[in-house]
Amino acid sequence: MTTETLSALLWTALALAAILLVAVVWLGVAHQRLRRRTAELTQELETKPADRASSAEASGRLVAVVVNPTKDSSDDVVRQIHSACSRAGMPAPLVMASSAEDPGHEMTRRALKAGAAVVIAAGGDGTVRAVAAELAGTQTALGIVPLGTGNLFARNVGLPFQDLRACVDEAIHGRSHRVDTLDLTLERPDGATEDEISLVIAGGGLDAEVMGDTRDALKQRAGWLAYGEAGLRHIMGSRSSITITVDDGEAQPHRVRSVLLANCGSLQAGMVLVPSAKFDDGHMDAVLFSPRHAWDWARIMAKTVTRFAADIPVMTVRQAKRATVTMDEPMPFQIDGDAVGEVISVSARVRPYALVVNGVSVRGLEDLEATDEDTESDQQTDQGSGPQFTEGRITKDPQEA
Repeated sequence: MTTETLSALLWTALALAAILLVAVVWLGVAHQRLRRRTAELTQELETKPADRASSAEASGRLVAVVVNPTKDSSDDVVRQIHSACSRAGMPAPLVMASSAEDPGHEMTRRALKAGAAVVIAAGGDGTVRAVAAELAGTQTALGIVPLGTGNLFARNVGLPFQDLRACVDEAIHGRSHRVDTLDLTLERPDGATEDEISLVIAGGGLDAEVMGDTRDALKQRAGWLAYGEAGLRHIMGSRSSITITVDDGEAQPHRVRSVLLANCGSLQAGMVLVPSAKFDDGHMDAVLFSPRHAWDWARIMAKTVTRFAADIPVMTVRQAKRATVTMDEPMPFQIDGDAVGEVISVSARVRPYALVVNGVSVRGLEDLEATDEDTESDQQTDQGSGPQFTEGRITKDPQEA
């Protein structure tokens, strides 16, 4: 092995070590912030007087629930939703289970036909995305009880994702806010096309490789940290050739390791990948990553954990209402953390303010990390020492709920 090769390996190892060190420090700080905020929310939930609509206003509202029954807390969440509806004088909720074949589309359509005022997605980002796809463009609100590994959309809109009882309360009674969605058209290598929706980030390249190769057993044991293990195995892969067209501009070629279309920009542990991406600004953020070696990845990591807003040469951000990405070769793709296979092109369009979501904090994730509060919490909470559970059950037939 030559001296030059050893030197390159040494610098690569040092850069990766720097990335890991920065990530570990940031994770520790973010964890402490989240613990403090969770304790504050719990105290508010137990002590703050109820600030809800009157029983007369709530009594006629039907709540529907699309729940992923494979999640550990699904039964408890269903019981809490039954109890919350009972306390508010509302009808018993319409509860339907998703399945591997259908993560929530048909169930949400049934809820709309039944006249539900809010449809709660109790599951991971895949369940949330399926329910949102059917609710976009309607007046029916989406409620979220996050039960997944990443819970990215819940994090970005400022839900107290570590407190399921508070999330149930926000899903039913929380303030409504309109958010954007991204309408996607995927073209497959065989020429077939599929229409999808994204609420958080859709992307091709490294991020899709990581999502597709994260070990399920490790996710169950380590949660979202499992994605980091997969990331280290794929981070040094080769770049791919793409062409991107933004709005009415000319098509521009790039060599990238990853390309993202972001509706909002926060990741786990409080890391903000795309600071300019907002879920209610009427724009998406097209992000091009073009690192050539480990040191470039270290720069990207430093920008992410420090929330540095300005562009760096290896990470370019462009805001747009429409974008089309064409790949020279098939590229793996993911939507909101779900790997969806290979594509050769993706067309994306922002649908502004298309989706009504309950419990949104307009300041988003920052509300969960604030250490000094200068305004009253937007969270609306129940009075009492704890939920009085009623019998709840999961069924695929709304007539049986």
